[in-house]
Amino acid sequence: MAAERMINEWRLRFAFPALSRMPTTLPWHLASVIGRDPSSARRLTEQFLVARFEQVFPESTAVAHRQWARAHLAMLAQEIMDASALHRLGQPNGPAIEVTGWEHVDALIRRKQGFILVLNHFDRLLTSAVALALRGLSLNTLTMPILENPGLGVVQRDFLIRKVRSFTQIARGQWRTSTEGMRPVYESLRAGQAWGILADAWAPGFTRLRSHPFLGGQLHLPTGIERLAESAKVPLLHAVTYSERPDRLRVVVETLPENPRQAIDAVIQRLEQDVRERPWAWWHWGQWEQMWTPSASEATHDQY
Repeated sequence: MAAERMINEWRLRFAFPALSRMPTTLPWHLASVIGRDPSSARRLTEQFLVARFEQVFPESTAVAHRQWARAHLAMLAQEIMDASALHRLGQPNGPAIEVTGWEHVDALIRRKQGFILVLNHFDRLLTSAVALALRGLSLNTLTMPILENPGLGVVQRDFLIRKVRSFTQIARGQWRTSTEGMRPVYESLRAGQAWGILADAWAPGFTRLRSHPFLGGQLHLPTGIERLAESAKVPLLHAVTYSERPDRLRVVVETLPENPRQAIDAVIQRLEQDVRERPWAWWHWGQWEQMWTPSASEATHDQY
């Protein structure tokens, strides 16, 4: 275990930073070869994912399940590459990003209207936010805690802190965590600022949850975004990334219903559609049994 941890730390401390200095998009193609984790851990993860895909998508073939598992591992490695060279996303020497729906963001910026950009743990996580920041959006970010997370090692924690600092520099915004008070977030939304928040963020300690129909059952997610939007009286937009190749990505920005609860319902409906089409691109398969229950046992019960 100690040896595997050292190998993994070597990747974050040395391998990916070295790749980030290569002046072409080749690093994003090499990332899946190096992998986010040691080869032994990747084999175990692949086996786990194949079993999970067999459970959730029994109508698909074993070949498809294996391909999705490997694509998932490649996506995670490419996201580490993104984080190691965040300043190159959307630039001539980095992955190209095509954006559809910028006009929805631009309209709110011109009106000086605060809003929440709703994201999910789907595909290359930071791409949409970076792409919009490059077009003129100043974006603040609300995340789960990093420094207080006991599950992170020193190297992992340092890597995530560098990632957040790099992102906030590009996005020209502030970073807060869910353990800090929400009043500054509320006040900045009312003052016309934008915040990016993940709708499918998950932790075992979450208590204020709501259930959403999802892949034949119920997905239980926190209600923080809709409560914040309701209190601040601000609209929500949704952004999602689709990887076409390791070095070519597509970002789609969509408007949402005015009612915050209905808006989040629409976001999760879109997530379900995207996961059905690209099962490999969702990050949360390891937490499936904590986040999801079959409809027969859960129905549509909401927890508040």
